[in-house]
Amino acid sequence: MTTMTVDEAIALVDQAFQSKTMSDIQEQVFRQSWHGKTYVEIANSCGYDASYIRDVGYRLWQTLSTKFAAIGLSKIHVQKNNLQVTMRTFADFLKSQEPKFRDVHSHQPEPVFGKRHDWGNAIDTSIFYGRTEELTTAADWVIADRCRLLGIFGMGGIGKTAFATKLAEQVQGEFELVIWRSLRHAPIPEATLWDLASFLTNQDLSNSPPDLHGLLGTIMAVLKKSRCLIVLDNVESILRSGDSKGRYREGYEGYGELFRQVSEVSHSSCLMLTSREKPHHVMAPDSSDRVVSSLQLNGLGEAARQMFQIDQAIAPETSKLIELYRGNPLALTVVSRSINNMFNGDIQEFLNQEVNVLGDIRDLLDEQYLRLSDFEQQVMYWLAIERESTTTDSLRQDIVPMVSRLQILETVTGLCWRSLIEKNHNSFTQQPVVMEYMTERLIDGAYKAAIERDPEFLMSYALVQPRAEDHIRETQIRHILQPLTERLLAYYGGGETLHRELHSLMESLRDRQTAIGYAQGNIMNLLRSSQSDLTQQFCRFPEQVTEYSDLLLLERLLESDRAGGLATWDHRIPWANNPLAQQTSETKTQLRSKNLYYQWPEGTLEQLKEELQQQPKLRKKYQAWLNETQFAEIDADFEAVKITDTSKKPVDARLVFINEVKIVEPPVDLPTPSDRRHAKKRRQAITTSSSEKLG
Repeated sequence: MTTMTVDEAIALVDQAFQSKTMSDIQEQVFRQSWHGKTYVEIANSCGYDASYIRDVGYRLWQTLSTKFAAIGLSKIHVQKNNLQVTMRTFADFLKSQEPKFRDVHSHQPEPVFGKRHDWGNAIDTSIFYGRTEELTTAADWVIADRCRLLGIFGMGGIGKTAFATKLAEQVQGEFELVIWRSLRHAPIPEATLWDLASFLTNQDLSNSPPDLHGLLGTIMAVLKKSRCLIVLDNVESILRSGDSKGRYREGYEGYGELFRQVSEVSHSSCLMLTSREKPHHVMAPDSSDRVVSSLQLNGLGEAARQMFQIDQAIAPETSKLIELYRGNPLALTVVSRSINNMFNGDIQEFLNQEVNVLGDIRDLLDEQYLRLSDFEQQVMYWLAIERESTTTDSLRQDIVPMVSRLQILETVTGLCWRSLIEKNHNSFTQQPVVMEYMTERLIDGAYKAAIERDPEFLMSYALVQPRAEDHIRETQIRHILQPLTERLLAYYGGGETLHRELHSLMESLRDRQTAIGYAQGNIMNLLRSSQSDLTQQFCRFPEQVTEYSDLLLLERLLESDRAGGLATWDHRIPWANNPLAQQTSETKTQLRSKNLYYQWPEGTLEQLKEELQQQPKLRKKYQAWLNETQFAEIDADFEAVKITDTSKKPVDARLVFINEVKIVEPPVDLPTPSDRRHAKKRRQAITTSSSEKLG
């Protein structure tokens, strides 16, 4: 009976039924079942529920049994515990029936020997910077290791097309046939395979029907008999947008079959592809396999200096520029053009603008961002919020609702080899320009959510992270919260309207039956940010707050669209914004230097304190002096509260929200605040004089 590996078994199934029979998860179940793993063990390794994996296995064995029955093997009933036996039986059966199952297109035209090249629309590489080490490595794979399938990956603009073309030019002497084609406009697989087959056989196939499997057979026959080099550029165009697994667009699966056969069938040819994304079944860049290899292109580093004019190339600022754009050739080309046209070649002047995502660079990043899956986009937003390197565990805590560790790890790995994020030991971050781009998108999303009164986006992302270290919070406030606040203030025409809209949005959250995520905290932070003057008035709060209730009181004041404040009864701790402070033209310093007790007519403040002891919350109209000349009737809501002073001792205080202030005439003969102060001084002087006489 035939000896077989699991890879041979899977390839045999695919070849026998002329298609990829198993999905990704089915293939995982097949592989691990082959090696005797239980469903629970398979589930744990794949990050799925065991009952789901068991169901996948049951349906897979049924599917294989049905397919075997359709070709005359009705006695084979595939099960998990007989998988290897049934697959060896299947292989022996196919071998005995080989003439019957031989591909009807197996009679292929004989290839024409002799060197021929078709470079199609390959770019000119006469100007090429750096990459010496990468070219040497890749050339060794192609020539010495006889690499069958070579993937060249990297973010947009990093130079994949130029590198693949330069590499092909360097190794072309090792090949009899060389053909270069771009898939930028996503030609259907039959069209590309027909084009390749026509060139490789040197025959006119226009009268032959464009049959996918027949064309594949023709191409593979030539690859076995002649050493051929095929270069396919822009492979990401044939992959599904928003699919992190690298699966193909509907109707484009034929390309996957080409890549699979090229990688698995023995031959001495090479298919080289470039892509921003890794197609399914193509090895990742960190694989040790040399028959199917991948290379991830990063920036040019110091070699990028060659792209600048001589005086700019030696300038110290150029290193900052290269680091900012991580040596991306296209980005640096765009930037250098802008520096020369708009800043007379002054690199430092450009850097001072702190505007790094220029039009063409933004278009480039837009293309790549829009191809990400929803979850990949979510991770990209959070990396921009984090501002510095962060771990996958930290990202997992950020994201709501929480996801599996496997999902986070797979996503971060995929983003890494696309060069959208960078790995630093066991943590990850974004390139500076990518972070700036994602921050802009984050602000745009939050802005749209606020003005359209749709809190979904605000639920998913924290504009300022409560658990972040102080320097990170300051950066988040400066780069995210403040720019967003400025846009909203400009849209609503001022703080009053913005506050009203934010409060309305906050109210809408209370009606939701599901979790609100980060939305409430984001709205609170926007209220704080848009009340900069009010925020400054709370600068006298204790440096260390020992009671959580103190923070809640402060939040209530900041989120309110009414004037308000918090004050102790004896004013020992003048925690201004005192309610009167909102209505006077005096400075905060002047107000704090006054004993505001005298602003109230004698006896009225004591009366209010007694009322609040009996009824902790009340609405009341009272009269008080606003300054030495203005007297007002004030309608306000009061609440008795306890706060903590700087000695961590509890202090009685009152929380006040003012509804209306109306200037009125003071009662006849009512002392002004200065009259009361002078009267108190006279009484003190008399008391002192009497004491001295008695003494």
